Amino acid sequence: MDVVKAVETYITKLVSTPSAMKVLLLDTHTTPIVSLASTQSTLLSHQVYLTDRIDNVKRDRMSHMKCVCFLQPSEDSLDALSAELREPKYGEYYLYFSSILSKPVIERLADVDEFEVVREVQEYFADYAPLLPCLFSLNHTPTSEKPLYGSSPNLWDSLALERSVQGITAVLLSLKKKPVIRYEKTSGMAKKLASEVQHRMQAEATLFDFRLTQVAPLLLILDRRNDPVTPLLSQWTYQAMVHELLGIHNGRVNLSMVPDIRPELSEITLTTITDPFFQAHYLATFGDLGTSLKNYVQSYQSRSLAQSPSSINSIFDMKRFVEEYPEFRKLGGNVSKHVALVGELSRLVDRDRLLDVGEVEQGLATSSGSDFKNVQAVVNNPVVPAWNKLRVVILYALRYQKTQTSNIAALINLLLSNGVSREEARLVYVFLNVAGSDQRQDDLFSTESLLAKGRSALKGLKGVENVYTQHTPHLSQTLENLFKGRLKDTTYPFLDGTGANMGLQRPQDIIIFMIGGTTYEEARTVALLNQEAGNSSTGTRILLGGTCVHNSSSYVEMIRAAAEKFPASVYEPPPESATTAPSLNLNLGGVNTTEDVKVKTRTGALLTLISACIILAFTTMEFFDYRRVGVDTSIVVDRSRGQKLSVRLNVTFPHVPCYLLSLDVMDISGEQQRDVSHNILKKRVTKTGVDMPATRGEDLRNEIDKLAEQRGSGYCGSCYGGQEPESGCCNSCEQVRQAYTDKGWSFGNPDGIEQCVEEGWSEKLKDQADEGCNVSGRIRVNKVIGSIQISPGRSYQTGSRTFQDLVPYLRDDGNPHDFSHTIHEFLFMADDEYNPNKAKIGKDMKQRMGIADNPLDGVEAKTTKATYMYQYFLKVVSTQFRMLEGKTINTHQYSSTQFERDLTKFNEGENKQGVFTQHGVAGSPGAYFNFEISPILVVHSETRQSFAHFLTSTCAIVGGVLTVAALLDGILFATGRKLRKGGDGNVKLM
Repeated sequence: MDVVKAVETYITKLVSTPSAMKVLLLDTHTTPIVSLASTQSTLLSHQVYLTDRIDNVKRDRMSHMKCVCFLQPSEDSLDALSAELREPKYGEYYLYFSSILSKPVIERLADVDEFEVVREVQEYFADYAPLLPCLFSLNHTPTSEKPLYGSSPNLWDSLALERSVQGITAVLLSLKKKPVIRYEKTSGMAKKLASEVQHRMQAEATLFDFRLTQVAPLLLILDRRNDPVTPLLSQWTYQAMVHELLGIHNGRVNLSMVPDIRPELSEITLTTITDPFFQAHYLATFGDLGTSLKNYVQSYQSRSLAQSPSSINSIFDMKRFVEEYPEFRKLGGNVSKHVALVGELSRLVDRDRLLDVGEVEQGLATSSGSDFKNVQAVVNNPVVPAWNKLRVVILYALRYQKTQTSNIAALINLLLSNGVSREEARLVYVFLNVAGSDQRQDDLFSTESLLAKGRSALKGLKGVENVYTQHTPHLSQTLENLFKGRLKDTTYPFLDGTGANMGLQRPQDIIIFMIGGTTYEEARTVALLNQEAGNSSTGTRILLGGTCVHNSSSYVEMIRAAAEKFPASVYEPPPESATTAPSLNLNLGGVNTTEDVKVKTRTGALLTLISACIILAFTTMEFFDYRRVGVDTSIVVDRSRGQKLSVRLNVTFPHVPCYLLSLDVMDISGEQQRDVSHNILKKRVTKTGVDMPATRGEDLRNEIDKLAEQRGSGYCGSCYGGQEPESGCCNSCEQVRQAYTDKGWSFGNPDGIEQCVEEGWSEKLKDQADEGCNVSGRIRVNKVIGSIQISPGRSYQTGSRTFQDLVPYLRDDGNPHDFSHTIHEFLFMADDEYNPNKAKIGKDMKQRMGIADNPLDGVEAKTTKATYMYQYFLKVVSTQFRMLEGKTINTHQYSSTQFERDLTKFNEGENKQGVFTQHGVAGSPGAYFNFEISPILVVHSETRQSFAHFLTSTCAIVGGVLTVAALLDGILFATGRKLRKGGDGNVKLM
């Protein structure tokens, strides 16, 4: 991510066309961009023989020349271009713009091109100044005329916001990056800019249609207010030092104010692409720079001797001299430039006592701190300029805002008495209100946490280059956290969740944009990190940019200009916050707390009693909470296999006699249980549901044993064509009925069966025709999807289909039957509930959890139609209770959904809502309980707090109450003593 090469590529492209002599027209914005990325010789090599400004109206008309225009699509540039196209001075125009063109701008250009001289219009996204390969600037140094801030430090000026969005968009497009965006959470300006850039990328989706990478690039938007210290410090590396003391403006340095400067050196160029010495040493410290410059001068001297006339002794020497002389002259000019520049830096350092000032600044900016007396000494020193005094006091105020407010006020008064104007002195409070500790989201000075102090101590053990380069920008810590995955989403969130899980991945390309301007010290940090990354195969490439590149004077001027639009309270001391309250071991109101506890007072005794009562009450509540047994509920997958369930039921059918009721069980595994009688009791009841005395459903069989004795042992009854049993004989009416069922026949006329006539089957059926039946008991079923069917007549199977014998049920015998019923009990049981102790514990736990009632218990269903079908769809959920003593009880819960329908209505037609209903299966009358097993196991576990938790809570209660009581007692004691002293003083005055 080399922005110099990116912009240089754009410049080369735009001056390459057309291949003819041409003029290059620029505006105030693109002129420095071209000068930073290209040279005059490069432009000449592409036949650019004239470079001028678009707003220069005194240009000559040269219709034989082509014109290349590289402009920012601002209103001023568009006005100048429109005037140029209305009266063209050149034969053809090739228009290139530094950012995205809107449709109205294109239409405007088409309207003014009356002579049709425009041959080409393109967008070349070079809307920023490439200062270094890893540093760019938008060249927006805020002033009163061109502000950055709105009416508060968290609001943008609308023009500045649009300019920043255009600049960042141009950077992304020139580098072909579509990043995810993170921003400082506490900065309203950072969030606003992130949102606008994201919106611009979405609106220009076709331009941002780049090849996806494995890890998306990252755009990290920071706010200068989170680190106001870095731009306030004196700088001690070559590039940063020149910018701090002399100023670098778009690669040019003005030396006209330097004493005895040669005219050709009054303004010099200082860029890495044109100056090899500067390229090699722009990151060097001031101490190393002197040694390097000495070697540079000595190298020039040695080459000077080689170029002297006395050394030319042959044709070869003359040829070499002619070839090397231009380079030699260039080297001489470069040596003179750097000697003059470094000499001026040395003069300013000595004149302004910057070594003494810098040592105090570094102490204030790092974890070592600086003594109040050292700052006083700097302010009182008459040799130190007022500007440097102001910077030192601002640094002191930023560091000790919460702990030494009285010293800050004293230093401001000291400034006023040592040559600093009132307007400048009040900037101390402006900085505290704009970029003080309450406005910053990070711990800038590593003074607020033990962990931060530990990190600073370890960093100190590693050593620094010298005492003047101890400080590292806060950006360095931010990048370190980003590389290690410790940059928290809570403080640096992704925009609208666009970077879900991105915080865990290390991006390969990081673009950092600093709202409010960046510095060359931060650019040095980024450059060194890029150098380290270039030596590894998995390095991260970092690009730094900002609205401008600050030195201390431009930064303070920006804050001064911005404060004019802020509320007047910005010039007042910042309000005290909770963080300014003294810690408990500090002096409270001038009272020695160690001695205060030895003084017996009534308020102290009262506070002691109140504290004891509070401790006793809270400890008692904590003890009851410790002894209380709670229940935690969790849901896991039921991994049990091959188990069975028990179904306990009790259902009364008042209009169906027992001999007609059949209970069948079927499940999805193919297992069928027909006419279940094991563990099932059928009890005859009256139509009203009252039990009939001394009767059972098996009374039809009571006389079988007597008949068998009368017939003799050799009797073998006929099965009347039914499926004969293994014995080949049907000796009872019931056996004949079973043979018919096995054959798949309906048993409709018992009067034609000898065995039934002898047993009086028909008479007994007539006696029971107007009775009902109660079915109760337990059924064992597989733990799979299945159905329990209570239906009329026995079921039999023909082929793969199951049928019910409905003839006896539907016969018109004067006693109409229907499947009205009452469910007294219906529940699913686990094997653990056969154990009485576990069953009791399970029942108690269900009552405790409020799940003891079964959904179908007490359900009544009534109908007067014989062919009526009731269906219950049950969802069975396995449940487990885990007790504190280690016991585990398995049981079941279920939910129920009921459905009923009249079987005579196969198609029900349209309902009130106009929905047509049709049933695909006719069905049979009866009550059907269809159950499905859930794969979820609900676990209810008894829990209790640990003793360690109880002990910790008790200690916290005791310590907290006593601490608050001691604080209140100290405050009350100090207040009372001061009031007494005040009273005594009044008495003495009288």
